[in-house]
Amino acid sequence: MVKASIIWLNYNSSNFIDIALMSIDSVLNLDFDDYEVVVVDNASSDGSFQRIKRYIDERKPGSIKVKYVVSDVNRGYAGGMNLGWEAKDPESKYVAFLNNDLIVEQQSLRRTIDFMEGDETLAAANGLIYMRDGKRIFSAGGFGSEHWSFGNICYSAFEHECPGIDKAHHVTYAVGTYAVVKVNAISKACPNGRPFIDETFLYLDDNLLGLMLWNKGYKVAYIPVRAGIHFEGLSTKIPGVGLYYVNRASTACINTLKNEILCP
Repeated sequence: MVKASIIWLNYNSSNFIDIALMSIDSVLNLDFDDYEVVVVDNASSDGSFQRIKRYIDERKPGSIKVKYVVSDVNRGYAGGMNLGWEAKDPESKYVAFLNNDLIVEQQSLRRTIDFMEGDETLAAANGLIYMRDGKRIFSAGGFGSEHWSFGNICYSAFEHECPGIDKAHHVTYAVGTYAVVKVNAISKACPNGRPFIDETFLYLDDNLLGLMLWNKGYKVAYIPVRAGIHFEGLSTKIPGVGLYYVNRASTACINTLKNEILCP
């Protein structure tokens, strides 16, 4: 039986607590036989973690194991997910990284892992993620080009505007909003056996993970599985903060591409 760990990251979600609770509820009710949930709180100061923990303790199915990891400081996406990685069950073959503003489709984890089981070189994947209206696409995988651009494939498009969306295809990176990875591939390909570099903090993390995997001989793919609905940007609404980290990540990606380490 394949075992999986889901790392669900929270930070100051009181302003969208209804979405966060819907997100964790969807995680607790996945159609998958053997998984655990690792809830990481990035030093929230708004009481959201306490409310989420109370919700989980009252509602989680008895078959689901939940672990709580509380950081002493806000470590961003990269550092927070790395904390969850260190707390995962050592027997987990797969790990899913999940934002707290994404509502998961019930069968998405099972169908994604079933697909990944068919290819030992496939190290990371994501399915079809929709925007909050449930109609437009947030991501059909992540791309990186030699023209120094990174982004979500078919972002803001409707399905009929996105050619090939019904077929699996290779992508530069799996989008960190909801990405599934193989533990053994991460352990072999990434520094210190952890998926992310703490210093990237936000936005650059999933891009670099994809590049590292490709450059170690692994593959990353988009899988035509309905993955979930993403309420984009709820965690980064502080004025100027999101823009700063986007520009910071873009500059780092440009320098990365100049050094010619983009995946083939």
